[in-house]
Amino acid sequence: MALTNTWVELDLDVLGANIDALQGALGPETEVIFVVKSNAYGHGMVPVARCAWEHGVQWYAVSHLAEALDLRRLLPDATILVVGVLDAEEAASAVEADVVPILVDKTHVLSLAAARKTGPLRCHAKIDTGMGRLGFAWETAAEQICRLAVDPAFRLEGLCTHFASSTSPDRQFTDTQTERFDRVAAACRDAGLPRLFMHVSNSGGVLLDPARDMDGVRPGILLYGYASRAEKSRVSTRPFLQWKTRVLQVKKVPAGFPVSYDSTFVAERETRIATIDAGYADGYFRLLSNRGEVIIGGRRRPVAGRVTMNLVTVDVGTEGDVKAGDEVVLLGEQGEASVWADELADWADTIPYEILTGIRTDRRITTGA
Repeated sequence: MALTNTWVELDLDVLGANIDALQGALGPETEVIFVVKSNAYGHGMVPVARCAWEHGVQWYAVSHLAEALDLRRLLPDATILVVGVLDAEEAASAVEADVVPILVDKTHVLSLAAARKTGPLRCHAKIDTGMGRLGFAWETAAEQICRLAVDPAFRLEGLCTHFASSTSPDRQFTDTQTERFDRVAAACRDAGLPRLFMHVSNSGGVLLDPARDMDGVRPGILLYGYASRAEKSRVSTRPFLQWKTRVLQVKKVPAGFPVSYDSTFVAERETRIATIDAGYADGYFRLLSNRGEVIIGGRRRPVAGRVTMNLVTVDVGTEGDVKAGDEVVLLGEQGEASVWADELADWADTIPYEILTGIRTDRRITTGA
């Protein structure tokens, strides 16, 4: 069933400017590895990746093989990293599609080696320097990576890690992770391994320190326009996704009028309530009840009462000419007013990533290159 009551609009000229700004800040020896997993953070992988390729991005990161295969059909010459855990049953398909998995431990290596029917399988090795999720433990990683490098089932091409707190003002743990990674890389070099492609910085790492750029950086939220919005930073980017719907009905209500489930909103004065065509089934979080704001008629309007599965009620006051059919901006800008994912995240006690990846719609309108 199509989800057509809300839609997103992508301004690809803004995405292109974001990419150009990042590339201008990096040295010519550093590749941009654009993280387009989870449908490009809810933006739509196809238009985002196509635009990025046109702006010179040749490396991409996804979570799963299915994403990688979709991307391979779109970009036959791109380098595609699978930063999740490639299943053994997917090894042959990864070789055939020239997809590069990231290997995370001895068990993963053995399972892929046993399942591979053609090869060798290009790969990078991930070192767990403190994130605690995936990767070879940094204390013993060099020995295991050296064994991987001579295994005929694989062609080891890179080393990586993931920072746990690169957006924190306290840089101590990120420094510790970098030092651990450097120690593993040095041990691999001392053991005679050929030079490997090194990448450690996520969006926070890119903004933190140019010394961590290495051979590649893996920006995600930065290129979607959010990581640099709150402060003056090395790279300035802007959001390029807007999320919209329509007003379904407007009714005048008296003071004391209760609205939506459990009557958590009661009108303090005579006002008008606009019911809009969106709800938590579309990704507009229930936690935005009585907290969120939308834009109608160029003005921010407060959510009034509980967000329900398919509908949201909004207090639009008595001034202005809000009517059924009017455009509603759930995320984005209209006239001089704006509401972006970081603000929605504050209201919902979450992060912009969850807001963006939670949007559910099959309608995407693109403008620009």
